[in-house]
Amino acid sequence: MATIGMHFGHDAGAALTEEGGYHVIEAERRLGLRHVCGGNGDFPRAAGEWLAELRARAAGPVTRIAVADWYTPRCEVLPRALVELVNEDARWTATGGTGLADAVTRVIKTLDWPLAEEFDDVTLTAVRHHYAHAALAYYTSGARQALVLALDGTGNYAECGMVCLGDGDQLTPVMSFTNRTGPRFGLVYEALARRIHGSQFDTGKLLGLTATGDTDLSLLPVLRAMLVPQSTRRASPDLYERLDEDLLTGTALRYADTWWEYDPVSGGYLDAGLADSSDDDVVHSFGSVFPDEIRTADGRTTPVGTSPDERVCRDLAATLQTAVERDLTRLVIGISRRFPSYATLCYAGGCALNITANSLLAESGQFTRVSIPTCCDDSGIALGAALAVADPSDRPALLGRSGWAPLAYAGPPLQGLDEADGGRRPRADDLARRLTELGLAVRRTDDEEFLESVAELLAGRRCVAWLEGGMETGPRALGHRSLLVSAHWSGARRYVSQTIKQREWFRPVAPICPEEVADQYFTGPLDHTEAMLFAVRVRPDRARQLAEARHIDGTARLQTVRPVEHPLLHRLCHAVGARTELPVLINTSANGGGRPILNRLDEAVELLLETELDAVVLPEHRLIAE
Repeated sequence: MATIGMHFGHDAGAALTEEGGYHVIEAERRLGLRHVCGGNGDFPRAAGEWLAELRARAAGPVTRIAVADWYTPRCEVLPRALVELVNEDARWTATGGTGLADAVTRVIKTLDWPLAEEFDDVTLTAVRHHYAHAALAYYTSGARQALVLALDGTGNYAECGMVCLGDGDQLTPVMSFTNRTGPRFGLVYEALARRIHGSQFDTGKLLGLTATGDTDLSLLPVLRAMLVPQSTRRASPDLYERLDEDLLTGTALRYADTWWEYDPVSGGYLDAGLADSSDDDVVHSFGSVFPDEIRTADGRTTPVGTSPDERVCRDLAATLQTAVERDLTRLVIGISRRFPSYATLCYAGGCALNITANSLLAESGQFTRVSIPTCCDDSGIALGAALAVADPSDRPALLGRSGWAPLAYAGPPLQGLDEADGGRRPRADDLARRLTELGLAVRRTDDEEFLESVAELLAGRRCVAWLEGGMETGPRALGHRSLLVSAHWSGARRYVSQTIKQREWFRPVAPICPEEVADQYFTGPLDHTEAMLFAVRVRPDRARQLAEARHIDGTARLQTVRPVEHPLLHRLCHAVGARTELPVLINTSANGGGRPILNRLDEAVELLLETELDAVVLPEHRLIAE
């Protein structure tokens, strides 16, 4: 049997889980629109097609459908019972206390839901947003016992996180966090990202920008009070560090024409004024608007800029990152001490994409392992919802070090240029012919010649799109939909990131390195580096050699590769190293500026013809198109 999950909020999608594995459909990559939600005009028709596709892929009957409770009201294909549950059931909106365990899954009626009409005997279950995050983190980790944490900007009811305990096949919620009281790590991060970069979804850009600024110690306590007010810190001293009141007295935030003075009772700024406001107003106030000006305890006022080129914005980004790291680390260690028998941390939600904070958790000594799924943000919510309600037999068993890979590459295979074959994937000869008809020079080789040819291109300062296997889930390209360039030459970063992808100058690129030699070039949590979700540091004696692959602050979002998961890519790194004395490649996602990661060969050809990309490489067919 099998279980399907659906998510109608931003980063919407559908997913299947069964004993044999997962299959994930991310709406943005099908519809070509970043962070698409269920309210997009193409979504209703496409959603029905995705469900039919997943049902056809399932080895057995689909007996359960799970829908996450975070949605956009503009979506035309919402189950009516889901809307009623979220808006009318007070028990479901509980954000803590003894009732939380009864408010994370709820069987609801399929009445008047057209998407369920094609399923015979199916149970429809609503799943709380953060519980779906937690289920994804735990059930894909392979752990049999773990502390499970979900943290992000917000779900419904101003909720911003949840703590669960994983024991065998059971996942029990024990704590819930709300933006009313904090922590507001995700929401304040989104607000500053929106201010500087223009969108709440630009938190990744903001993280990259943090390395270009310096922490302002006078601003730091103000930002920490925005994240977690003193009232919350006083109530839970084991989870939060109490701030020095002398560093907060006299501070204030200006929004438009109004100054909000520091309130010693609430220990924050907007907190007292929002005490009786709706959940939507709370989320909007903290997450959509960043202050226009900040006054510190010494009487200095700092106008907040709106551009990453302004020094004040870079310093604010660095200061906010420092604040998040300090309070997040303290919070997670405090939670762990409340539940001391759990040595593994499973972590998901948008906050889990903060790789430098992740590394602090991995190196804290509090956990033997920190496990983060590749689609830890809302792109994994559909699968998380499915896993939350699936029968244990519908959750694939994950054993050994390769357990992360079935989820990481659970997206569909490369599509396009095969419509003439009725959807059947073309043979290598047919594919070579079609690419040649488009005016490309195509080489088809055997294994050894193929790798040598690609290595020659990379050693010769060329950039290639390396496209193989199932598409990555989540925002990271991990060697299946990647642009690769060798890290050995000066200008490689600018060539791939700015010239080809037209990205901002401060955005980091990511190195790929064979696992067995990684410690020669990098230090840090090297046992956590399969999926670019932790930051490592470039060894000082390798700083010059790896100048193109490291970030401004000396860190790197490393992916280590092993022959088990990446036989050709692993060999390619060594083949390039034999020519350049550096077996490290720079990797970034295969897409043009502002577009989702591509999953159609047509789009790859377009990228090749319209940018400075030098070649499209198809390892499964041993084809190179230039």
